[in-house]
Amino acid sequence: METKADFKNIVLKSALLLGGVGIAYQVLLYATGLLYSGSAGMSVLTTVISIAISVWFIAAAIQQYKNENGGFITVGEAIKVGAVVGLIAGVILAFYQVLYTTVIDPDYYQRTIDLVEQKMSAMGLSEEQLKTFTDEMAKHKPSLLKTFLSPLISGGIGGLVLGAIIGAITVSYTHLRAHETRHDLV
Repeated sequence: METKADFKNIVLKSALLLGGVGIAYQVLLYATGLLYSGSAGMSVLTTVISIAISVWFIAAAIQQYKNENGGFITVGEAIKVGAVVGLIAGVILAFYQVLYTTVIDPDYYQRTIDLVEQKMSAMGLSEEQLKTFTDEMAKHKPSLLKTFLSPLISGGIGGLVLGAIIGAITVSYTHLRAHETRHDLV
């Protein structure tokens, strides 16, 4: 079957929106002080919201591709849409992450170490254990390349996984609806 959907336009638009909303979300977390929250519950909540944002945009891109393709999509096509949207959004977020950690908040990594130190201190570690732990963290501060590659890799892999899950659900739902329609006609 020949594809009618404009793959490049769909994934580019969705990825730019996802990247832009992802940056806006990070700025919101920074502006509200939630980026450096010591609360485990808040940390989980902000992560869940971040994943939900990705799911929303990737699902919308897959649905748009399906709609523009006459209501048909394969799991492979959904995986491709999800992976490319995630990868492009990851590139956008990677540039922002480098900008954030080098210009906007150059003390980002030290703040992260301080936050981990607070959490570890609350667990009852001795001063010596804390110092050893934080010294090791400081030694392993990610380079600019690692800072750039992390969102890029997680965006691509996350998009691939979400594309596979959303694609499988979409294809299964489409087949179920087609079966019900055929059954109603009989």
